[in-house]
Amino acid sequence: MYQLATTLPFMVCLVWTAILLLQYPKTDRAHRALAIFGIVATLLYFCHYLHFNGLQTPFSESLYYLCNLSVYPLYAIYVKCLTRKDKPSAWNLLWFVPAVTVFIISISSIDISSQELQLVVQMLFTVVSITATTIAAVNLYKFRASVNNFYSNPGEKRLDPLFILLILLALACLASFTVNLMGRDHFMATERLIVPALYFAALLFTIFYFGNRTEFPIEEVRVKDSPVKADIQDAAMHASIMDRIHRQMEFKQIFRNKGLTVTELAEAVGSNRTYVSTSINHTTGQNFSDYVNSWRIEYAKKLMHEGTMSLAEIADQAGFADRTSFYRSFKKITGKSPSDWQK
Repeated sequence: MYQLATTLPFMVCLVWTAILLLQYPKTDRAHRALAIFGIVATLLYFCHYLHFNGLQTPFSESLYYLCNLSVYPLYAIYVKCLTRKDKPSAWNLLWFVPAVTVFIISISSIDISSQELQLVVQMLFTVVSITATTIAAVNLYKFRASVNNFYSNPGEKRLDPLFILLILLALACLASFTVNLMGRDHFMATERLIVPALYFAALLFTIFYFGNRTEFPIEEVRVKDSPVKADIQDAAMHASIMDRIHRQMEFKQIFRNKGLTVTELAEAVGSNRTYVSTSINHTTGQNFSDYVNSWRIEYAKKLMHEGTMSLAEIADQAGFADRTSFYRSFKKITGKSPSDWQK
């Protein structure tokens, strides 16, 4: 059991990294970033394997420090690649200054005890991991807002799987910090190692599994339009755009198009997506998705009042992607489920 505990997280990382590297030439920037994260995680848990089996060397311990302080920044960069159109800049290399500095100190002849070095690593790990997780969360939140301001039916494009990963990553951060405080030697040659080993193996498998399956059309969502001017004349501009949007909704029922995007609505009203999105946000206090869904709900109410269609048919006719998104939006906007509203 102890041997399994020392190898399980390493094997999970190794297998998934191999899968990602085999796909490397055909994948996007985000999946390539995930592959790099996998390589470093594999090296990290290989160093764990050496340590817990008494095979460690001074270099493997230095490599452990390097990888331990690099995995969370690499995950934050992966999230950035997944949620932002711009490429990671050279400033991102600053993330790895603590890791490289500790690595150089540990392999050099600088007079510092292993206990002092471990204390420094623990402090740096706390700062780096929490900061990286926070930045990843901010990028995910901003991108989710962008998705809701672009798609009228964003359900299949939401970042729910990635938010689950973010929660798991936060739990991993807490668990890693706890294990670091306790010290790896606390688990040396004892069956207690199976608990963190199983936990991290399951966590890593989940991260790689969802990460390998998750794709988002960044090029669509992250298009740049003309900047919006925040002056007093904008009130007239917003009113004009909203009047044209209202006509498209009321007379042409453009909201019934399931694949409606803010770009298509902007083309219909003769504006650009930034101004349309900003006018909707400014005037109604809603994002694009909620605004379009409010029109769909009103249309659905009329069909429900007629009583000639099933709820599934009404959802389809009103422009919802599926019955689930219809129920979710109806409950959000009216405070009741469709069946309760009918009653």
